[in-house]
Amino acid sequence: MIIGNGLLANSLRDIDRESVTFFCSGVSDSGETNSLAFERELSLLRMQDSHELLCYFSTVSIFNPSRKNNPYIRHKVNMEEEIRTRFPKHLIIRLPNMMGEGGNASNLFPYFMRSIAEGKIVTIFDNTHRELMEVQLLPSIVDALLNLGFTGSINAGFGNAPKVKDIYLHMCQLLEATPNMKIEQGEDAYEVDYSEFTTLMKSAGVAPMGTWQERVGRYVLSYKSTVS
Repeated sequence: MIIGNGLLANSLRDIDRESVTFFCSGVSDSGETNSLAFERELSLLRMQDSHELLCYFSTVSIFNPSRKNNPYIRHKVNMEEEIRTRFPKHLIIRLPNMMGEGGNASNLFPYFMRSIAEGKIVTIFDNTHRELMEVQLLPSIVDALLNLGFTGSINAGFGNAPKVKDIYLHMCQLLEATPNMKIEQGEDAYEVDYSEFTTLMKSAGVAPMGTWQERVGRYVLSYKSTVS
């Protein structure tokens, strides 16, 4: 059973199964600060059958020390703890930046696309890195973990996190737009342990398609086709 109708939920339709609750109806805006939004997600979670396997999508950003006091990150940490306490059978998948048609407009890629189209300046921290994952890969990842009988928590990523500045510049190049960015010193790069995930995905034959530049290129083409 799939709870939700957003980017992640829609990507999982083909692997839906009665024995698993795919909880995809959480707060999607990483900049959210309204406690009511967090409370709504928690209340919905508590309505789910605790006897079923619960699959929840968290974020690898919980390991970012510069964001430990961010309301969204604190909420994700609290949700993980609630799941571990309430659902004996659970699969918590901590995701990196997801790329795909749809999703929250304030997240990284829609924000960059909109800013480039409108010629607006974007502020980027010089040493910020982000792992990129196409949402089309998510069903294969989730299906593989379920088929392997994996439970608990896992960090989803393949360990290739380019600088956000380079992502933005590549998008500008693809769109033939002049970059308009302000570089600031701030967030440092941080490490996420993907070793267990990469080992499991290798055994299941699941891997990203192409370089990060190629993945960004596919996203840009997909985005342009929806607005042209």
